[in-house]
Amino acid sequence: MAFFLRSATLQIGPLKYNMSDGFFFDFEVPFYDSDQLATATFTVNNLNESSRMGIQKNQVVILNAGYEDDIGVLFVGQVAGCSHKQSGVEWQTKITATAALDQWLNTQINKTYMENSKAEDIVRDLLNIFGLEVGMFQLVENITYPRGKICSGKLKDVLTEIVINECKSRLLIRANQIIINNPADGVTKGYLLTPDSGLLMHADDLDSTSISTQRTAGVSAENKSTEEKTWKRKCLLNYRLGAGDQVQIQSRDLNGKFLIVSGKHKGSPTGTWTTEIEFKAS
Repeated sequence: MAFFLRSATLQIGPLKYNMSDGFFFDFEVPFYDSDQLATATFTVNNLNESSRMGIQKNQVVILNAGYEDDIGVLFVGQVAGCSHKQSGVEWQTKITATAALDQWLNTQINKTYMENSKAEDIVRDLLNIFGLEVGMFQLVENITYPRGKICSGKLKDVLTEIVINECKSRLLIRANQIIINNPADGVTKGYLLTPDSGLLMHADDLDSTSISTQRTAGVSAENKSTEEKTWKRKCLLNYRLGAGDQVQIQSRDLNGKFLIVSGKHKGSPTGTWTTEIEFKAS
């Protein structure tokens, strides 16, 4: 696509910057189909002194990007770190931002639930404390705790124990929403990815690899052969694609439905805007 069709806005705290107004910044936004938080990186050129000094830890960061009238949210999070570097009269500001940083890392709880409490009721109560919007809530196993349950410690550890370990469900944070559903299902479904819709073809399209996910990391050598095979592809930047999505791919060597396990959105004012995805058979 032509450069002039691109559109991106970056909000840092109370200030909002628009790339179409000549405000130059690079972005890299990874995503994972796990409870691992995404940490995005931004390189911003030539902020004035007051803007540079105004960037503070935990300020909101929102990135929207796309083409012309088709723009969507790529990232919502909080400033985790910031540094400034001067070269002559030019300034370069590097920012790292993490999704749900404060809520996920610092929220502590100490709650006791009565006998025969259901996992769904406990998780809903905990999510009210979390404060993020719930985008999807479908536990695979809604287990019962006959003797009740004590939930004490970091909220993220308690939610991970209940949702992933005990209820065998997916838990991820995506665009400031928390997603809980069956890890075998897609978060969204039905997106068709072909060369005509933005799939970028390369000489190594036939290459494939295997990954060690959080659920398979640390398994014995004899079990590594059972790890799921994954493939990697690039396409033109697509804000709709994210962790856990089911996509249909039609290309020279692949034709079928797949689940995205990880990926990365990347963009700069002059380079190619891409979305890289790693996926497994659905």
